[in-house]
Amino acid sequence: MVRGRTRGLILGFSALLVISWTGFMIRTNRHRAAVSYIQEALELKVLQILYPNHHYTKENYTEFRIIPEKNLSDFRQYGELAGMGDDYPLENATFFTLVRNQELYSLLQSIEYVESRFNWRYHYPWVFANDEEFDENFKLEVSHLVSGEATFVTIPKEMWSYPPHIDQKKALETRERMEKHGIIYGGSESYRFMCRFNSGFFYKLDALAKYKYYWRVEPDIKFNCDLDFDYFKHMRENKLKYGFTMTLHELPATVDGLFSETKKFFRDLHPEYINENNQIEFISQDNEESFNMCHYWSNFELGDLDWLRSKEYNDYFNHLEESGGFFYERWGDAPVHTLAVSYMLDQKEVFYFDNTGYYHVPNSQCPRDGEKRIELRCTCELSKDFNWGSFESCLPYWYETRDEPRPWWAPQTRVYNTHRPIHRKRSHDKRDEIVDDQVELLDHQIELSDIDDHEDLHEEEEVVAVRTAFLL
Repeated sequence: MVRGRTRGLILGFSALLVISWTGFMIRTNRHRAAVSYIQEALELKVLQILYPNHHYTKENYTEFRIIPEKNLSDFRQYGELAGMGDDYPLENATFFTLVRNQELYSLLQSIEYVESRFNWRYHYPWVFANDEEFDENFKLEVSHLVSGEATFVTIPKEMWSYPPHIDQKKALETRERMEKHGIIYGGSESYRFMCRFNSGFFYKLDALAKYKYYWRVEPDIKFNCDLDFDYFKHMRENKLKYGFTMTLHELPATVDGLFSETKKFFRDLHPEYINENNQIEFISQDNEESFNMCHYWSNFELGDLDWLRSKEYNDYFNHLEESGGFFYERWGDAPVHTLAVSYMLDQKEVFYFDNTGYYHVPNSQCPRDGEKRIELRCTCELSKDFNWGSFESCLPYWYETRDEPRPWWAPQTRVYNTHRPIHRKRSHDKRDEIVDDQVELLDHQIELSDIDDHEDLHEEEEVVAVRTAFLL
């Protein structure tokens, strides 16, 4: 009885304080702030009372959400309208994301794009991996946003550390040297752990053991077009083992020794692993004398986990692991995947996913077919399309090495015949720099002039003539 009276006195006193404070705020012309405060406090209190197990506090409460228990009714409603109801036969596939707790809000943006542009129709599951344990708020926020099952994994230490044979003093000297020379991520230890993990370990996680296909999604990416078919189903039906949406040139300073170790493995140790219908020409134009730096951008990739788990691929990774190049150099997982794909897979097993509107800083893929842009509700800026609008794109050359015609709407000029990176030498003469910038601008105009298939050839010749005048 006494305890009840005490609680009543406390609540009454608290209410009196709130009323008094509100009156003060109103008297000082701060009534909006007072009302807002009371509303937020009440909303938070409702969440705490209704869902005590979720531990809502001022720190993790950002907006009023009455969805603590995941409810997929909205997703299923839209899915049924699209003919993708609960009976839709999902492929044995999952999204996969390597992410840290501090990247939560960048990740939520990525999930929103994937769900609204693709996964609301299907509800494919998602596996999230972290080298540290995920905090409860991270799991709560992410689980509420995805439409499929979410699994959270802490990466085993042996997958995110130095292998026993690595000389850590030598590795440190490499990082210091690369940082001194301004090589991106050259001084980062964790970046090397990540590249090693993505090259040879992620597919060994227990959470991925039951899946056949994965789709890699990173924080802070966008899909600016609707993805209008089941990409996983497309992989299975066409017997594909690797899919990409962008290909570009790697930084040469980051892959020293990678190609020579790759050739040693495939040419000297295991020539039987080389596919007869390979695409080695895509990564080397001089009969394997050198690596042309063309690689698939692995921040977007779909792949066959069974291929990555194969003896052949793991023999290749183990060879690279023994060489120490992940730590004595700065080998990325993207060129590692690319070289493996180019040597080991049949050309027919590799697929370019067009019309995605994909964006990962600083590059964007944007469809150039006007009807397709409207159909897929694209919001990307056409002039910023990297694939057909940059000299650093290897996509035109990818088509060439496969003896495939470019899409009808793609630029057809020889200026896009990307055989090697083009690096313009900047002059110290300011006037020369201005002329060089004009030439680069006119090159871009030539590229954009090919977008319109009704373009008169004479108009293109006029642009080339102007470009020549600048060169003279």
